[in-house]
Amino acid sequence: MAIINHLKDKLWSYVSPRKTPSQRRDKEFQMRAPPLPQLKPIKAHRRSTMTEARSPAEESTPDNALRRMESLTLKDDQMAEMGDQDPAELPPSPPSSLESSALERAYTDVEGELIIDDIANALNPDSEGEWDANEDTVVLDEADYLEAQRQAAAKRELQRQRQDIQGRELRAAGWTEDAVFLFQKLGMRGFEPLLPAAWYSDFSFLPVDLFTHNLDKAFVKPVNPDQFSRGSKALYRLFEVGGRVRDAVANKPPIRTPEWQIRYHIQQYNKWAQIDANTYHNTLRTISLFDIIAVRKHVPAAAAEARMLKKLTKRAAQWRAAFEVRRTQDAAAATRGSKGKAPVVSSSADPGPDLPTLYGVVACHTVMAFVSYDVHAKTPMLRTVAMFDLGQDGYDVWNSLAIAIFVCHCRNRLLELREFLPRAEVLESSDDDV
Repeated sequence: MAIINHLKDKLWSYVSPRKTPSQRRDKEFQMRAPPLPQLKPIKAHRRSTMTEARSPAEESTPDNALRRMESLTLKDDQMAEMGDQDPAELPPSPPSSLESSALERAYTDVEGELIIDDIANALNPDSEGEWDANEDTVVLDEADYLEAQRQAAAKRELQRQRQDIQGRELRAAGWTEDAVFLFQKLGMRGFEPLLPAAWYSDFSFLPVDLFTHNLDKAFVKPVNPDQFSRGSKALYRLFEVGGRVRDAVANKPPIRTPEWQIRYHIQQYNKWAQIDANTYHNTLRTISLFDIIAVRKHVPAAAAEARMLKKLTKRAAQWRAAFEVRRTQDAAAATRGSKGKAPVVSSSADPGPDLPTLYGVVACHTVMAFVSYDVHAKTPMLRTVAMFDLGQDGYDVWNSLAIAIFVCHCRNRLLELREFLPRAEVLESSDDDV
């Protein structure tokens, strides 16, 4: 029992935290506490701070002495680089992983400095095999950009001068003013804006110069603000006419031939223009400024011309009758309004406006031609305004824009003459989704 109590007291004296100062002693196998970091030690007291009082046993141990010497001494190369600078004030060294991957970061070094030139030489010691996906990216100098803009403006001005010269020649040849305007407008496509900027997101594949924020300069646009969405949709479908025509040439369908595709797409776009002008759901629907014929490629040109001339002659008679009906309506309204008052001069004495210039579209296989017809000419004849080959790849946008310009010009001219046409009577409603 005494032995057990002795062992218990000995164990307790070893592990007990309440020891007398004489009982506290350092043990050889005790784990030493790590030293506290010193941010800015004073140089004058560096030796005294690092050489604290130690027991004679520790001082005489060779291992302890070696460790103390290693902690107090610096390598020769580090001392040479540091000089008199305090080691605690030096920036921390980068890890070895960062040093090994320095060549992989091709734009900045450890300190954030640009090293593009140095790293390019390090990555490509052999300049013959250099590859860089960013080498074709060129930032245009402001002077070069301004020069390009000046050249584009010079080209536009040159084209306008050319159009003016051609316009004078066409007027001298007997062309009507309306036909000359259409001729010049078709020739200027690509040199001036045509579409409203609100449609740019729908036609991002078009050059940005074709769009404008000024609606007065946009020629291909709706006159009704509610038709902007449907106008964009109608124009997008019109851009498909070139591909449809070439598909028809390749597949040789019995009904939807190339000329049928041309006529169909023009009619569909003209349908939207009539809805936009509010002439589709009333009696003005039958009044138009142009006609379309589609003939096979083996039909002689003279036969197609005679057919178009016959249709436009009937169209001119329709316009004469329409003007006469309006004069009659105005005269009747004036008579009803003059009852019990002084007599008024009948408006039937007013000859009214001249008959407008009429147009025709001849579609023969892949070729489309715009022709004009002067009602007042002594000898009725057709004049070719422009010709387009929709079978030629790469011109779909410009050919479709020519159709849009043609249809919008006829719509605008119809709206100018609307006050001289018979008063519209509403027809049965139908689906106006184009």
